[in-house]
Amino acid sequence: MSSTIWFLSDVHLGAAGPSVEAAKERDLLDFLALPAGGDRLYLLGDVFDFWFDFGEAPPIRYGPALGGLADCVERGVRVLFMGGNHDYWARTGRGPGWLEREIGLSLIGDPHEVEHQGLRLALTHGDALGGAEGRYRFVRWVLHHPLAIRAFRLLPARLAYRVGDRASRASRSRHHQEMLEEYRLRLREKAIRRLASGRVDAIVAGHVHHPERVDTGHGIYLNLGDWVAHRTYGRLRDGELALETFRPRA
Repeated sequence: MSSTIWFLSDVHLGAAGPSVEAAKERDLLDFLALPAGGDRLYLLGDVFDFWFDFGEAPPIRYGPALGGLADCVERGVRVLFMGGNHDYWARTGRGPGWLEREIGLSLIGDPHEVEHQGLRLALTHGDALGGAEGRYRFVRWVLHHPLAIRAFRLLPARLAYRVGDRASRASRSRHHQEMLEEYRLRLREKAIRRLASGRVDAIVAGHVHHPERVDTGHGIYLNLGDWVAHRTYGRLRDGELALETFRPRA
């Protein structure tokens, strides 16, 4: 009997008001109880609406979710974390970051290729594959540059999170939402082209907040959607890669 492997992205913890966040957090904690029999949980970016590792405890708003992730690790589930465009900065110093040291997460790069249950998987948040062109490519390069990270780390953590939160809110502007639709189509197109090359059997991505599973004939493109509006996630079991919707408690 093969184990179950789970994939989740775009939870955006801390992005909304108290009531919305409470419901999202409750459902997330229920979901994190699911993989007790699985051996891996892949977090493919933007789990946090903003995260920057200062080597110390993060804002208290993330406490319950971090506790749920720590419980997963304690139950023997290997939790692998890939940074997205909102939470890329999980390791900003020379050594392991706070999520690695205190929660037990394993950091992986983007993209990340791995084989499970006979399937060659390419995992990515999706912003680089589908949207890193023109101005966005330059902004992404600056934000990921070691000098920019080092400079931002000099700020007091509370001030840095205020700056990060403001930037995250700006990213949800109407113009940005229109751009996401362009990214969605571009990401799907690039994924389909890569699958046609035969190098991988499936591509799993997030970023565009649009859940879909496309069987191209050459392989499967799975976009995880989000935990904001859709509560969708990926599941690999017995060699079958599926898109699932979490059903909240009544």
